[in-house]
Amino acid sequence: MISFGKILSFPILFLLSLVYRILFFFDRSLKKKRTLSSSITISIGNFSVGGTGKTPFTLHLAKLLHSNFPKIPIVILSRGYGSSGKGTRRVTNNSLPSDVGDEPLLLKKNLPFVEVYVGSNRFDSYQQYRSENKIPNDQKVFVLLDDGFQHHALQRDLDLVLLDCTNLSKMEFLLPLGLLRESYNSVSRANFLVASKYSEELESSLSNWIRKYKPSRTLRFRFSPQILVPLSPGSSERSVRDLTGKSVFGFAGLGNPGSFFSSLQNQNPSELKTKSYPDHYSYTKDDITRISENTSNQDYIVCTEKDGVKISSLIETDKNFSKWFYLKLETVLENESELISSVRSFI
Repeated sequence: MISFGKILSFPILFLLSLVYRILFFFDRSLKKKRTLSSSITISIGNFSVGGTGKTPFTLHLAKLLHSNFPKIPIVILSRGYGSSGKGTRRVTNNSLPSDVGDEPLLLKKNLPFVEVYVGSNRFDSYQQYRSENKIPNDQKVFVLLDDGFQHHALQRDLDLVLLDCTNLSKMEFLLPLGLLRESYNSVSRANFLVASKYSEELESSLSNWIRKYKPSRTLRFRFSPQILVPLSPGSSERSVRDLTGKSVFGFAGLGNPGSFFSSLQNQNPSELKTKSYPDHYSYTKDDITRISENTSNQDYIVCTEKDGVKISSLIETDKNFSKWFYLKLETVLENESELISSVRSFI
């Protein structure tokens, strides 16, 4: 939706949006694409800025590939948005989110069988990955290009683009007038549309979207709350059902936190207070202190897993933090055999 301020500045923003569209077209048309040797390259992206569920989907896809093709190594190449590190960095469980980015660190912590590399030049990142891990020249590798739909520098074998099903009723425009990086018509470039945050009540609006833009193939991707994972050492996991009838404070640094807050509300807490931070927000000790002071009467303090990665090092082994948790999601990809069949054709 367009804010009142954007309505007032509509002519200027519309002009800038047109310039953005032209520059984007030339970048995609003129940039010479490089090929990653001995790879099966899969791009995972979206149409818009903000949260579409790309990280949960990347986690699901990596596990799906590993279970079906356990002998083929997997590497995730990320730009490391929001990180301060320079050059190509190999992500480990001990990496700092400020150095490699919150999402790459979350991916590595959840995927011990996957290598994650961060850097602005993904071709160089891939070369460094093969060199450091001593991958033979003839060994095929799954390469997952994180946020790769608008990355025009590399050839890919499969393009997967995510669509946020919860936002289909909103009118969107290209940057900077709206949040779209490119128009929905670009779905014609994708091998699969992934309808993210899907639920049955959204089927009608999704079907209308599909009839209008005609994606090649569509996979419905849903996720639901699973467990509450403690951020304080020594605490135990809880069922998400424990939030029922309790007072809850939820906070998130996401592009679109509405789905997360709805997940908490669906557990029927007696009270739910929420706070949104900017996407990829870097929390400080002062932030943690303020949250603690303002939630002294709350039974639970719950954040997203992406936020949990960043604030876990700020949480002290103190009883005051025993009610701090992040929400772990369970994911389901419908008709995933179609995707596996497409992947198999490249092996």
